[in-house]
Amino acid sequence: MKHGGKTLYKPASLFALFILLAAAIRIEAVRAFDERVIEAAVRIRSAWLNELMLWITELGTTAVLLPLLLLTGAALYMYKKTPDVVFLPLLFLIERIVNIKIKELIERARPAFEPLVHETSYSFPSGHSMNSAVMYPVIAYFLIKHVPFFTKRKRAVTVFTGVLVILIGLSRIYLGAHFPTDVLAGFSLGLCLVSLFALFDEKYHPFRQK
Repeated sequence: MKHGGKTLYKPASLFALFILLAAAIRIEAVRAFDERVIEAAVRIRSAWLNELMLWITELGTTAVLLPLLLLTGAALYMYKKTPDVVFLPLLFLIERIVNIKIKELIERARPAFEPLVHETSYSFPSGHSMNSAVMYPVIAYFLIKHVPFFTKRKRAVTVFTGVLVILIGLSRIYLGAHFPTDVLAGFSLGLCLVSLFALFDEKYHPFRQK
């Protein structure tokens, strides 16, 4: 189905992947795979890598993302993109609510393999992974779209954003906070929200500029 020259295939596919992962975590073979990956991560731990991963994982927290959203909002406001300033916190709020509600629905326990961080919420989908898969791409999207400095460096910004999001997800596995399927689910659902937002923004952008 066409939509502004694009299709809805991407968000639909990402959502389908999330549903598949939600069903797959009930399968014993998938659970065994998740556990083996966590056990392998525990075996490669070292002091310096622990510190690095603890630092990386913080980049997916609300404490880091909120100030970053404020800075991005200020930059967009300077370029007179007021509607986009409103979208940033709104999208973050939607993402947080969706993540919390799905965790409460699935009720998957956290890994129990020597975790280096201790969380009290459920495990599926990963909140840090979903945070990063939504907010960093959306911030990059707005900066590339509106700020000439970043527009000229679109490829570098895109690659940097992708690498950052992946590293945050890997940090959650390494630290024993999440299973790989939790992280993949956070990525798929987060990127689904981003894709829907981008389609919405492209459709209503001309209206918002009038």
